[in-house]
This record gives sequence, structure tokens and C-alpha cells, in this order.
Amino acid sequence: MNNQSIQEKTFNLLEATNLNWSVSKEELFAKDGKNTETFGIFRNDTDAWLGSVGNRYVPMQNWELAETIVGATEGIGLEATRGGELDGGKKVYLQAELPSMYIGKSSIMRWITALNSNDGSASIGFGSTSQVVVCKNTFHRAYKDLDKFRHTESAKSRIDTAMADLRKALHLDEVLMGNFKKMADIELKDEMIERVIRKLFTIDVNTNKKDVSSRKLNQVTAFADSLSTEINLEGKTIWGLFNAVTRYTNHVSAPKNENDKLHYLVSGGGYRMNNLAFDEVMKFVNENTVDNKIFTFA
Repeated sequence: MNNQSIQEKTFNLLEATNLNWSVSKEELFAKDGKNTETFGIFRNDTDAWLGSVGNRYVPMQNWELAETIVGATEGIGLEATRGGELDGGKKVYLQAELPSMYIGKSSIMRWITALNSNDGSASIGFGSTSQVVVCKNTFHRAYKDLDKFRHTESAKSRIDTAMADLRKALHLDEVLMGNFKKMADIELKDEMIERVIRKLFTIDVNTNKKDVSSRKLNQVTAFADSLSTEINLEGKTIWGLFNAVTRYTNHVSAPKNENDKLHYLVSGGGYRMNNLAFDEVMKFVNENTVDNKIFTFA
């Protein structure tokens, strides 16, 4: 691997993902001209404001992220081929595809995703993104406790740290797939449906409908429809229940615009709802399997 090949692949990746733009950090002033010790991050191609940060914040340019991911994925036999921006560029992501798997009655596409924020809201991090092919339900799971590489590190140091993070993320993705398989092997009980509904919609299924807002009732009814569809597809399993959650977030509660929808599922309200359900479901799975080891995620 030589520097020129990394540079060429970095440029091609930026072009393919529409991330070939940079940001600048500019000092912000009060209306009367006073110094605020606050800085704005702006896109240089559109002049759009992406967020406000402190003096010590150092932005990571898209080319730096791409260069790091290209070098790191090459180092472990993967290739970054997908990516884009979320929320107008406040966050950007790059993805390396993994072999598809078959869980329950469905084929699943898988990616390791590197996510970076340009608005100062989060550190660079890795996670798993999966999509059930038959219904296009996308689920993203961010991993914590990885050695986040810093914006100020040298290129070699960033690549070395990213390679280590990617190896850990690959292991965690295998754990995630194993948990999906456990879900597919456990029969769905009404108790689990009730637990998920309480967790997601803060409502008890035994509550008198007169005491529940029409908005909540509509949400639960839509979720019930999603559950019915997924049980028909996957059978009456915990995997069917979890897919009902991702069907609901992907096709009911998500924004219609594809870019807004992806932001919703990867870092917004849909991400939080999916992962709340995952955590609740895994409590039940670990209570009902021989191997009770609980794996820690963000």
C-alpha cells in the first residue's frame, strides 16, 4: 500500500459519496462586536452553518476521515464504498460492506459504519448498520468503549487506531448477528410485546383507551399493524417483534425524505427507539437462553 494509492482511493471515495467538501472554523462575535470565545463551523461549498464549538475544537475534514477509513479498511481486508451526509452535513458517514447473512427467514445486508460530526455533537465512532432485504428495515447500532481517534493525530496514528477500532467493531458485529439469531430461535410471548410497547410508547396495554391520547393510540395501532406484518414474514418469534420495531421506525414514524430518514435512523429519534427496543428485547433473550452473557453497546 503506498501513499499515492491511498490518495487516489480517498479522492474517488469522496467523489462517489458527495463528501468532497471542507469546513472552516470561524470566530463568532456578539452583536456589539464583543468576543464570545465561541466558534462556528461552516461548510466551505455552501457557507452553511453546521454548529458552534469551543476554542479547542479541531474539525476533522472529510478528506481526513476518508483517508483514515481507506487506510484502515485496506489494512484489514475491507473496502469503504458507501457514504454521505446527514442533516445537511452536520454529520457524515462512510461504510464498508460485510458479507450478507441469513437470520430467521430473511437475508440481511451489513455494513461497518464510521460516523463523524461536523457540529461538535459527537466524537468519531464506529457501529453496525444492517438492513433486512425483504422489507428494507434499517437498524444502526453504535459501539462505545472503542479507542476513538482524535482529529489532531497524525495520519499514520489515525489509521492505526482506526484499524484497531474496526477489528473491535467487526467482533461486535458478529456478536450482534449472534444476538439476532438468538431472537429468531425464541418464541414470542405476549409479555414481551407488552414490555416493548411500554418501553417505546410509555403506555400500558391494559390502560383504558379513554385515558390515552389519540396520538398514543394511533402509534400503538400502527405498531400493531407492523407486528402483524412481521409475524407473517418471520413467524411468531422475538426476531419478528424486533423487526416490527424497525418496520415501524423505517416505514411509519420516519420522515419521507430519504436523507432525513437516514439521519432519523442513524442518529435521531428512530435510532433511539430502535436501540431502546433492542436493549429491552435482549434483556428477555438473555433471561431465556443458556448463555446469559450481556454484551455492552452504546
